[in-house]
Amino acid sequence: MKILGIDTSTPIGSVALIDGENIVAEHTLNIVQAHSSRLMPAIDTVLKWGDITPDTLDGCAIGIGPGSFTGIRIGIATAKSLCYAVDKPIVGISTLEAIAYNLRWTDGIVCPILDARRSEIYGSVFHGGTEWHRLTDDLCLPIDAFLNELNKHISQNPTTIFVGDGLATYGHTVRNQLGETVNFADAIFNVPRGASIARLGAQRMKQGDTDSYWNLVPNYVRIGLY
Repeated sequence: MKILGIDTSTPIGSVALIDGENIVAEHTLNIVQAHSSRLMPAIDTVLKWGDITPDTLDGCAIGIGPGSFTGIRIGIATAKSLCYAVDKPIVGISTLEAIAYNLRWTDGIVCPILDARRSEIYGSVFHGGTEWHRLTDDLCLPIDAFLNELNKHISQNPTTIFVGDGLATYGHTVRNQLGETVNFADAIFNVPRGASIARLGAQRMKQGDTDSYWNLVPNYVRIGLY
């Protein structure tokens, strides 16, 4: 399956093309420039690198957040327009899940966190390794409340790894509360890569699970557990 993966939910915009298990091309930028001006050129570049046209895609996967409200809207609107124009399926993928997927083979707990501002983080909890699965919904919480939620899942999982740009602001709090029992991923894994979005989208499409052009909406997640 040739799947285009797009994420614009963080300042790092990423577009990738996969063909089955192969990453054909990927374009990722972390620069001060609006997604509105760089997304379509990035998509065009990736498709040209892959030597295909939009009508030969099997579908498109788009990061729906949580993250930047404006960035998410731009990405979803662009992906919807593209898929509608060439009559291809579309799938919305959690940005947090895409970040966690970068570490999916970690045998233990994977916690992606993003800075949500307002003294809150976007976060979720996954179990990595051969039994990869989600343990919580995407949440928007103060870091202390998120760590309380996390404690429900780590007692039987000796390995816990955090990943995401939220570590720059809240890493010291995580370390103070959880000590040396947790690990922080290298910053290279913090990126919601277009390739990860595409892979997750391909998995859903193979199961016949797609979204509607009309009903796919941003995953803003501003209300969590308190």
